[in-house]
Amino acid sequence: MADKKCTIYIIDVGPTMWQKQRKFGGTGLDLAKKAVLTMLEAKVIAGLKSDVTSLIIVGSDETKNYMNDESGGYENISVLYPIEQPKLPILRTIDELSQGNFHADVFDALILALGMITAHCRNLKYKKNIYLLTDGESDINKADFNTVVQQINSSNIELNILGVDFNDEELGFVEENKSKIKEENEKFFHDLTKSCQQATVFSMEETLRQLSKPYIRPVRPTPVYKGTLTLGDAENNPQTFLMISIEMYNRTTKAKPTNTKKYSSVAEASANNDKKTFEVNISKSFYVSNLNNEAVEVPLDELNKAYLLGKTYVPVDELNEGIFNLSTKDSMQIICFLKASEFPRKYFMSNVAAILPQKGSSIMAQRLSALIHGLFEKDSYAMVRYVRKSNDAPKLGILIPYISAQKECLYFTRIAFKEDYRKLTFPPLDRVISKCGNNLTNHPYLPTDEMLDKMGKFIENMDIKSIKYQKDSDPKEHLKVKECFNPTIHMTKKVICHRALHPDQPIPPPDPEMIAQTKLLPQLIEKNKELVNELREILKIKQVIKEKGKASKRKFADANRPTAQILSLDELLSTEPQENGKRPRPDNDIISDTLSTISQSEIVREVGTVDPVKNFKIMISNHSKDMITTAVEQMSQVILHFVKTSFGEGLYKKAIECMVVLRQTCAQEDESTRFNDFLKGLKSLCFDSQPPKINFWEMVVKERITLISSEEANSATSSQEAEEFLQEAPDKKTNISIMNEDEVATDDLFDLMDD
Repeated sequence: MADKKCTIYIIDVGPTMWQKQRKFGGTGLDLAKKAVLTMLEAKVIAGLKSDVTSLIIVGSDETKNYMNDESGGYENISVLYPIEQPKLPILRTIDELSQGNFHADVFDALILALGMITAHCRNLKYKKNIYLLTDGESDINKADFNTVVQQINSSNIELNILGVDFNDEELGFVEENKSKIKEENEKFFHDLTKSCQQATVFSMEETLRQLSKPYIRPVRPTPVYKGTLTLGDAENNPQTFLMISIEMYNRTTKAKPTNTKKYSSVAEASANNDKKTFEVNISKSFYVSNLNNEAVEVPLDELNKAYLLGKTYVPVDELNEGIFNLSTKDSMQIICFLKASEFPRKYFMSNVAAILPQKGSSIMAQRLSALIHGLFEKDSYAMVRYVRKSNDAPKLGILIPYISAQKECLYFTRIAFKEDYRKLTFPPLDRVISKCGNNLTNHPYLPTDEMLDKMGKFIENMDIKSIKYQKDSDPKEHLKVKECFNPTIHMTKKVICHRALHPDQPIPPPDPEMIAQTKLLPQLIEKNKELVNELREILKIKQVIKEKGKASKRKFADANRPTAQILSLDELLSTEPQENGKRPRPDNDIISDTLSTISQSEIVREVGTVDPVKNFKIMISNHSKDMITTAVEQMSQVILHFVKTSFGEGLYKKAIECMVVLRQTCAQEDESTRFNDFLKGLKSLCFDSQPPKINFWEMVVKERITLISSEEANSATSSQEAEEFLQEAPDKKTNISIMNEDEVATDDLFDLMDD
């Protein structure tokens, strides 16, 4: 259960609070409202019944408080919200707070707040707070100073005085031409806080600066596991058995945005406004079809669970559901120890929890400390079998020792079972494996030493551990983990509160602190400007723009045209709008073509045997990589595979279709020499193989698939040589690379068998 809290806010609404514009923006009343709203929004969203709040205003036109009703003397002080759980009405009350026309004694309001807290909390255990927001321009009756100090200290109340335009040494702010009343009152407040055990004076500007940071509600530590950590077998080997009573607390838990609820728009449109809750209740009904195809409702108690075995349902009634559960007892048992260097980080798969000894037990603390130091000195981890409560499914976990000057503990995190681990194989980044299985260490796709050196310097220059925000300031670490907040969570809270108070106004922009987490520092941009330009040159970073009015087909050589637009450094790093305050939006055709190309080219990396023509065309049209040569080589191998493995003439037609597409592409993409060499080798294969493939070569001659001549493309073969090639006997000396059967994917072979 959360600790009980009682908080009272006292806001000065007198004339001096709203008649003067302050240096830091707005009137004093505006600043006070903003501060209180920010503090109360978190309380309203949390919705804790144990956290109660009250609101008092000073300087109001009316007087509404019980002390004035009983004895008088507390004029122009009003209690707008009694001590109760804060809800949306208190936010609206503060947002619509009216200006007061009278000067009233804020010290009297403090006395009223003390009386209200004492009456509500009595001797119960509460955390009590009073916030007084004023500019100190009204007269104060200091007669009850000692009595107030004594009551604040005896009741253990925390007093916070938030002063508008109060002097602030940290900010270097001193108000000029300060009135004598304000000087005396400011000194009085400082004397008051020094006399109280828990009291502080803050300037309003410092308060708002602190409140601008996202508020994270403190969570009361609650153990997720209270039990034993055991090592050994208590039944068979009690001499070597170790038992430690422990408590485990979550150190990290994923925070989630505020949940949404179903809202009835029908109730909103209804004319009857009495007792509207706008709540939507969800109910489920189950139906089966009878022989007449009529829906018949099935009662919930007549439903059973069923498991799918292939296409057959295996029902399991409620009495037998327990057979799927493993009978276990809550425990944490050490299975083995292993070296920290031998445990892969990729096996971690859950939140982190801290294991501490049982509270109040020095013996258990001694045992756990010995285990922690043993693991730490041996640089080892402990693997455990963990069951949180009886009959829960067991889990595997790892215990990691942690020792510092402040504390020592074991950190626990779940690790993967064999079934949880996904073994993924990716091509290496330091070499390229050819179709034939050779490792290529020199390839256009591999980075050069210069690229690696430049990229290493770029990474070093982007270090944010020592950033100078100003020339004369000390270097500080930027974006510390403890200072990085989830923008979704805090923006959701901000939008909810704003929409509740101002339903017709537009959504406010994100806070500057949230935006700062997503932007590059100007210092880093300037520092890396020259290096980024060098990287852009050696990595050949260019922007490809589709020219309107031209064919959608793209040749890879187009990327090397000097007219291609090169991205500037500002375009690479800038996150600001570019045209008329908005980012330029690309044409829908460009988006469609780009997404289509990406979705296909990211998947197709080789020419398969199921649909080689389609694979080949996708690889040729790849906009991000030059895969033309690779596609030509792979298509050549696929054609040879069809010819060599065809049962009768079953695959000849498919091979001819591939040859037609291959020849046309090679002529267009300046790969005529490669195609001509392939065709010469294919001709030798047809005549020299056992048995020979004469029938296939006759089909080639019939389709007039000959060498690419100089009239068609950049080729050393003349038209006459190309014509004579189809009639000549094969060249016995031509070598040809034949695809091994093992290089053909098993799925492709099965698909071909289905055809």
